[in-house]
Amino acid sequence: MSVSKVLEPMLQQYPSWVYTSPVGGRMLAKKKWDKGIKKNIPKHYKDFYLTWQKGPQEHIHSRPTVANFEKDEWGEIFPVQNPRIQVVYPEEFHEGLWGGEGVIKGLKARPASRHRSFLPPVAKYWWPKLMEGVVYSEILNKHIGMVMTMRGIRLVDEAKGFDNYILNTPVNEVYAWKLLKLKREMLLELCQKDNFSGRAGDTDIFEKYHQHQVSQEEADWTGLTLEEAIRKQISIEQSKRESENVPLKEKYREELVYLLREGHLDDLDVGLIDENKDPGVLGGIKKLFK
Repeated sequence: MSVSKVLEPMLQQYPSWVYTSPVGGRMLAKKKWDKGIKKNIPKHYKDFYLTWQKGPQEHIHSRPTVANFEKDEWGEIFPVQNPRIQVVYPEEFHEGLWGGEGVIKGLKARPASRHRSFLPPVAKYWWPKLMEGVVYSEILNKHIGMVMTMRGIRLVDEAKGFDNYILNTPVNEVYAWKLLKLKREMLLELCQKDNFSGRAGDTDIFEKYHQHQVSQEEADWTGLTLEEAIRKQISIEQSKRESENVPLKEKYREELVYLLREGHLDDLDVGLIDENKDPGVLGGIKKLFK
């Protein structure tokens, strides 16, 4: 929506073309992280979330042409285009191991007719073949049941294990929030080598996956949705403000203990304190009856 050139500087921070062009959209999306509560969120989470936003980039539901140019039947050369199929990822996708597959929406072809129909065609949805399965995590030392597809099973087999698939695959290709939550648990488990000491026969698991070890803070932020990250940052800032607001009673008590410990009050004359002390109302009454 465009506004008048006269009112544009007063109503909008940027010119109108910034809000409608792809370049301007990318700039505005980047500037959202520079204001409000988002600007205090750690950089490693911003990189994680921006990577996740890209979504699966592989051509899962199509077979792209490898060549850059093709020749048609008349001998003319033209560039090859590989348009992407729009895929819908429902909530059930984020609870299972679908391997990047989603729901494809299309339109049913109308039957041949002599008369033209102006009604919108009927929508058709193609769902991937789903099945219930169980995967095993060596790091978490537990079996996890979830709904999965054959592509998800094949990707785990090609990665030589569920843990390798979760830790080595980019977050935008994993994309499912349940799997990213499991990645968070794995990274938190890898932060402490002592977490693997109590397992019988599993002493080499930490050495097998130690190259994926990150700091405790980065592991704790990994796998959080944007809403969860904002709530976490608000909680951190609130607890920080509460820790800084120390009551004066506690502050003066600490100062007094410090002065007593260092011996600065040893030479203080207590009589001077009594003379300068305000007698109050009762002190004035006593003076009247002397």
